[in-house]
Amino acid sequence: MTRALSHPLLIGEIYVDFTITAAGLENKLRLGGIVHAARGFWALGQPFSVAAVLPEYLDQPAHDYLTALGCVDFYILGRVRGAPNVITIFDAAEVGDQGYETLLRDEKLVELFSLDLTASTHTDVLIFPGAFDVGKLNGVLPEGARLHLDVAYDLADPNSLGTLAYNIQTILISTSSTLFQAHAAGGLPAIANAFAVCSPDTILLKENRGGSRLMNCGSGEIEHLPAQLGATINSVGVGDVFAATYVSFLAKGSSEAGWRASYAAAAYSQTTHPDLFASYVQRDLKLSIDELKALSGVILSWEDRQKVSLYIAAPDFTHADRRAIDRSISSLEYHNFRVRRPVQENGELPLDADHATLTRTFQADYDLLKKCGLVFAVPTGRDPGTLVEIGLAIEMGIPVVVYDPDGENANTMVMAGASMYSRDLDACLNAVFSLLSKRLQ
Repeated sequence: MTRALSHPLLIGEIYVDFTITAAGLENKLRLGGIVHAARGFWALGQPFSVAAVLPEYLDQPAHDYLTALGCVDFYILGRVRGAPNVITIFDAAEVGDQGYETLLRDEKLVELFSLDLTASTHTDVLIFPGAFDVGKLNGVLPEGARLHLDVAYDLADPNSLGTLAYNIQTILISTSSTLFQAHAAGGLPAIANAFAVCSPDTILLKENRGGSRLMNCGSGEIEHLPAQLGATINSVGVGDVFAATYVSFLAKGSSEAGWRASYAAAAYSQTTHPDLFASYVQRDLKLSIDELKALSGVILSWEDRQKVSLYIAAPDFTHADRRAIDRSISSLEYHNFRVRRPVQENGELPLDADHATLTRTFQADYDLLKKCGLVFAVPTGRDPGTLVEIGLAIEMGIPVVVYDPDGENANTMVMAGASMYSRDLDACLNAVFSLLSKRLQ
């Protein structure tokens, strides 16, 4: 790949990520925050420098680790006080809300130092805003610096970027961020309008398993970048690697940068072992941009997920063991799918319901099933009604995704008749994205 004369500068906080795993598995502890983006630069073979905000106890470990990744200069931009900058993570695969919690977050204070990098040669600066005032970066960076800001989680007000006296080339934002949620009803145009105060050249909306959208703010043109779905081992930091790769390839144009970023992000989601991640990235770098595009992928925008109704076939009853059902519904709603729950919509019948009531409810459920474009089945307890609904949907030609956490329904008709059968919710969620992507493209 073509190298710029200078290497990127990475700015933001360094955390410790503490991923809490299922019982019997070892919890995972590793450096997080902007270190995820640093791993992306390293896997690409891209030198970089870091201006970090971190607690003092992380100074030496972070310096040593980043230097091993190829960090040229390690600057301390600021100090975190009152908190250890440790994040606990409960859903690393982001099947649903990841459950981030920052220890002692209410006690946390950030003190920025007087750092002067105006004489440096950094032309591209990748910034992850955190618990510090980004406006205080004025006078710190070279006058001609091009800024790329990933505002996924720690920017409450886009207007705060209007004080930055630099060219803001790229805004990267994620559908999982509260800032996006505040403007989601208006779609990408509303996001662009919210950031008009800082006049970015490009806005990149990362839509999780549905791909990304790249918007040229000058022309209004939008390019869809597909997601490459596989078994999700870890989603933490995937967007950060996307941002680092995008900045690394901008010399080849925003389109190729976006495609390369999509593949690197997918690689990061499939392993937590750095060497294996790097091997995946280097493998993909051997492919031309035309070869990457030929591989296609999944495109399902945030808004399009509301265009098709998902029928929940499950014993969605008050008295049932609801753990797998609730987790499935929560996951689908987190990803903005339009969920239809027949038991909730048409009523939960008493055990002694008369035949007329049973017939009326059956017809209502049947009519709702015909209106839906996909069935998501959770046949816990080998629920007979759910199995009938699976069969009806297969006969109607409606795609069926069966999430069977306990493997109770591993029989030929269910496994072969369904579009996806799995005990893994992550695999079932990927199937929903893939099936609806094909339907709506």
